[in-house]
Amino acid sequence: MGVPVRSLAFGALLFACSCAPLTYSDEGAVDFQKYATVRVTVTSTSTGSEAANYLASELAKSSGFATVTLDPAAPVDAVLNVTLEVVFAPTVDDQGQSIDSYSATADYALMASSAHVDSGETTATASTDILAAESALDGVVTHYVAPYRL
Repeated sequence: MGVPVRSLAFGALLFACSCAPLTYSDEGAVDFQKYATVRVTVTSTSTGSEAANYLASELAKSSGFATVTLDPAAPVDAVLNVTLEVVFAPTVDDQGQSIDSYSATADYALMASSAHVDSGETTATASTDILAAESALDGVVTHYVAPYRL
């Protein structure tokens, strides 16, 4: 009642591969040493200055930028320009009931001395305009997350 050598070899190979270490990392969207300080501007027809305050606060907490400011007079390495659009986009559920929904799009561009450094777009959908706007701005924050290695 022996175990075939092939089965033993396969089991040993499977065990060896399952113990391989995993590394998760993100080097960052931009060179955060070169662009350490950033000014945030948010243009939106549907939100006031609270969108810029929210984005600056979240970037200060989670991004790789050492300093985030809203002050137009502050010396910075780069400017992050964001255009935020929030629209009412009602949907219908499986039972035919209308559901209030909002869709938000944040187009962003990081500029340094009039030169394009980075850009992109994030979108989000939520039950309120504020939640949709914050979720789209969270996508911008996620893009500029501080470099990490786990």
